[in-house]
Amino acid sequence: MKKKLLTFMLTLGLWVVFAGRMNIQVMMFGTIICSILSHLLANSVFRFVHLNGGPKQIVIKITYMFFVFSAFLYDVFLSAVKVSRQAFAWNPSFSPRIVKLKTSDENSSDIGIFAHFLTCTQGALALDFDPLHKNYVIHWIDVDSDAEAETRKALIRKQEHLVAKIFHSEG
Repeated sequence: MKKKLLTFMLTLGLWVVFAGRMNIQVMMFGTIICSILSHLLANSVFRFVHLNGGPKQIVIKITYMFFVFSAFLYDVFLSAVKVSRQAFAWNPSFSPRIVKLKTSDENSSDIGIFAHFLTCTQGALALDFDPLHKNYVIHWIDVDSDAEAETRKALIRKQEHLVAKIFHSEG
């Protein structure tokens, strides 16, 4: 009961923040939606949040989330500059390439979230994931050489490792 009540209060708080305007109809609709969500998701939300390491584990996971978010923002900024430079160039030189990137990750949450991180940056698109061979299929619009592709793959593997650290219980 406590889990459902806490989940209800948290989702209703998010509803109020994201609703944009507040009147009786919006509040009633939010209450109905949040009560349904809290009834359906209370156990799975708390199972996801459960940490065996205590406060130390929480600090470690928040640190990894900060690293992933800052690396993501850096990639978005850098790729926006590169794509803008290509878009406004007199003679743009695109060198598109489709590459396969092997992963050792087993967790579907890690794979999905990381594919979204890849797709959110301009100039890169996660086209597919091959679960049999554990390969991401990535399309880049501006990779000039194999050396640059390998450098990007190494950077992506570091970021993938950080995303995996967030969802695994070991520190």
